Amino acid sequence: MSCILRISGESLDVDALLSEVPFVPHRKWKKGEARVFKDQVQLDSGANFLVSEADMDEFPRQESDATDFLELNGDLVAKMAMFPGVKELVFDFGVSLRAGSVAQFCRLSPRLIQLAASARIGLEISHYAVSDNDES
Repeated sequence: MSCILRISGESLDVDALLSEVPFVPHRKWKKGEARVFKDQVQLDSGANFLVSEADMDEFPRQESDATDFLELNGDLVAKMAMFPGVKELVFDFGVSLRAGSVAQFCRLSPRLIQLAASARIGLEISHYAVSDNDES
């Protein structure tokens, strides 16, 4: 997965939020549910929505998809940001970090930054270490 829209909050009623938006979540969770990691529970409730299916080594395409998403849905996303209990609303770009790389750059366009700010979305770039043998 590459770019997702993540919304969450400790007191967020995620089912109520999802009943008011046309987006289908890729994943949702509720506070107190078991996490993937043993002996841990979710500290908040939330949902992830897939924004870009571009590979982790296709950051320019992720960025373009995120811009297109906001141009079409910016007003709705801004309303989601104001939903009771929302603490975090962020685009999370998953980017591959190749072993042995000295530097890596991911440039965000002024247009994406402007659209994200208008919709009250934070921007996050998550780097994941991968080897040349990894396909995902």
